[in-house]
Amino acid sequence: MFRIFIVVVLSAALLMGSCRDSSVIVDNGKQGPVVVAYVSGGQGKPLPDFGKVTHIDYAFGRIDSTFSGLSIENPPRFKEIADLKNEYNKTAQRKVFMQLSIGGWGSGRFSEMVTDTAYRHAFVAACKKVVVDYGIDGIDLDWEYPSSGVAGISSAPTDIDNFTLLVKELRKALGDGRLLTIATISTARFIDFKAVDPYIDFYNIMSYDMAVAPYHHAPLKRFETELLRDSLIGNLRMGFGFTGYPSDSTVAQQYGQMYQTPVILNADYFRQYAIQLQVKDKGQEFSVSDGSGAGGGSSPAESRIAGQCTTEEAVMMHIAAGLDPAKLVLGMPFYGKSGGGVDYPFQKQFEQTGQPGEGFSVVWDEIAQVPYIADADGNLVYGFENEQSIRAKCRFAKEHHLLGAMYWEYCIDAGRPEPAGSGSGDLLTRNGLINAVADEMLKAEQ
Repeated sequence: MFRIFIVVVLSAALLMGSCRDSSVIVDNGKQGPVVVAYVSGGQGKPLPDFGKVTHIDYAFGRIDSTFSGLSIENPPRFKEIADLKNEYNKTAQRKVFMQLSIGGWGSGRFSEMVTDTAYRHAFVAACKKVVVDYGIDGIDLDWEYPSSGVAGISSAPTDIDNFTLLVKELRKALGDGRLLTIATISTARFIDFKAVDPYIDFYNIMSYDMAVAPYHHAPLKRFETELLRDSLIGNLRMGFGFTGYPSDSTVAQQYGQMYQTPVILNADYFRQYAIQLQVKDKGQEFSVSDGSGAGGGSSPAESRIAGQCTTEEAVMMHIAAGLDPAKLVLGMPFYGKSGGGVDYPFQKQFEQTGQPGEGFSVVWDEIAQVPYIADADGNLVYGFENEQSIRAKCRFAKEHHLLGAMYWEYCIDAGRPEPAGSGSGDLLTRNGLINAVADEMLKAEQ
């Protein structure tokens, strides 16, 4: 039987983060705050407003059929955005940076490419050529996920080490003056972070798609307590928290392979910390004997729509993996999600009009800080984001001294209608979420 004693400390990284200047973007955009917008390459989609972002990740580049080269979705659009960015930067007070994001869900050929030295070297050369030829600022790697075949792509146990080789070689080819970033899964798995961290400028945490109905796919928090602020990140880094609780069985069944293996930190683990923090706030001495809550104390108020992981917990997992909060970018979805076999017949209507449909209602979860559509029994059938939830996440990123915010993706909100009566009369407005992010993260510069 083990015991974990609670000592309130903050990690050195968090303390240092509170002292750094987070109001200026210089050089290649590695200082914050940053606003990273993934911009898709679809035909006829809107062009980004450079005044509302700091970084554009063009989605996507893909490994071609030779396993050694690159293909880019809609090359004319890619070139147009790159040219507009470069023209904008000639007179802009604050530069905008652009990267080609390579990968995306279901994008394969990574495993074959990194395994073969000749393929890998040729791929790295192709990446550098794209950066130089188009005048962009770097590469974003979005392999989902090294060593995992959950996205229906080839994989091998050696992928993680070979991914590290790829990162090292890309950094050498690009040089220190260009950007190299990674999109990471919320649970901070599938990457040897300690090995790649010296070569990476920052990490875009995909803190979305973390569950399906009846859970929200992107809840900010699970508990009323401030886990990230008050939990023992220092203890996590020293290894006291690595107890290997099993994954939540319900979510494991919904997501299959992605959660079949135990994660180092998960809902049960964070639930124990929340209990500890609550008891500590009451001035009581408390210790945990196992992962079942047998150490005493009652659970704090918990959101019923938080599933396998929350945004707050995703950040903690990345810090526990050894990453500096000042290199973490908080991801947010501009789309809604149901799934899990749950039927929501008015989804298209809601996305077009903002009306949930007969028998359904819009609910705000005060703990998770997200809205959702509930059925007549109060069960979540469709989770989504609004300006209030997006602003809450941006404030969370700032309060915890993260580098900035990221969203997938710009074109969803740029063409997403708002409900009538939202201040625009009968007109359908756009950019509500884009504006909210820019206002929260960049307003000090405006």
